[in-house]
Amino acid sequence: MKRRDNLNLGDKIKNIVQDSIKNRDFNRLNKNVKEFVEEALEEAKKSIIQKQSSYNKSTNKTVNNYKNINRKSIFKSNSPTDLNTFTIPVGRVSSLLFTIFGTIGSSIFGIAIFVLTLLGGTIGGEGIFYTIALGLFPLFIISIISLINGKRIRKRLKRFQRYISKMEKQDYCSIDELSKATRLSNKAVIRDLRKMIDIGMFPEGHIDEGNTCFMLSNECYEQYLNLQKNLKMENIKKEKTKDINKGDNLNPEIRKAIDEGRKFVVEIKEANIEILGEKISAKLDRLEEITGKIFDYVELHPKKFPEIKKFIEYFLPTTLKLVNAYKKLDSHSIQGENSSSAKKEIEETMDTINLAFENLLDGLFEDIAIDISTDISVLETMFAQEGLTDNDMNIKK
Repeated sequence: MKRRDNLNLGDKIKNIVQDSIKNRDFNRLNKNVKEFVEEALEEAKKSIIQKQSSYNKSTNKTVNNYKNINRKSIFKSNSPTDLNTFTIPVGRVSSLLFTIFGTIGSSIFGIAIFVLTLLGGTIGGEGIFYTIALGLFPLFIISIISLINGKRIRKRLKRFQRYISKMEKQDYCSIDELSKATRLSNKAVIRDLRKMIDIGMFPEGHIDEGNTCFMLSNECYEQYLNLQKNLKMENIKKEKTKDINKGDNLNPEIRKAIDEGRKFVVEIKEANIEILGEKISAKLDRLEEITGKIFDYVELHPKKFPEIKKFIEYFLPTTLKLVNAYKKLDSHSIQGENSSSAKKEIEETMDTINLAFENLLDGLFEDIAIDISTDISVLETMFAQEGLTDNDMNIKK
């Protein structure tokens, strides 16, 4: 009977998702999925096996470190680049005009204010000189601001030329090297480059995700993105191989189910690479992390497998369908109201799914928490009997 209920629950949620994808109606998807997830969690919680005799803790650490990439291998096919093609000295004329008018204006208005103030102090004239001087003061301030802007733009142009000189006909350069060339901190260089990109001095300029390298052209940036994608795919392949080759004494049924679950997660990860949205990608990254920890824990504690069976059989395949639907919607160049609404609903549903898996993972540790609490209580009782607690010490005194 219980098996039949599980199948009905799985069929219901699969039907809900399939209908939503087929009809492109995602309005009630999040609410319906949330209701079924809560129901499944309640059943899983009731099935927790109490009081395990041992405590093992496992950690899933998958590190993708791209900061130490040899950039010569990334761009080794690049030929010398004509930097003038990708650089525009924005501000050369405006800096000159700001400086000229700022200098002339501040000099004229400054002298005029000084003379008028001096005349007002010596001749008097019922304050007319002070009034005129006060009227000229805003113009003097504007001239000073223009002069300061001119100097600021000239300094930016000098740094711009230093960046170009340091790149030495290459369309990429490390932030560290640019920092040394300008004697600025890495953060200041990154902020400076982003400003130059925004105002059009580097029309095709890009900074990598780790803020370690500046790329001058779109072509160079595309090479970088392709390499990052290949590295991620290679990492996924290594994880697959690691999972396949991992030897253990698990029951074949449990091993098969966990392997199937990991395959779903790998497919979700592959789809995640194709999705451009940062919010949904962050949620999928979180999902991958949680499920990895769940599978690692169950591999060490096979008795916990019944508690995650339903999630492997129903919720992971359902999640994959949602992710693929999102990827398909995201691939359209034109995003209409219906498409945007459907994507938003799927994003909200991912929050519900992540919460469910977090609760499931937390529930797996319930027995350990009980054991720890029991051990602490026993220790406290023993210490009290031996008179080793603070309260007993005070009584003896």
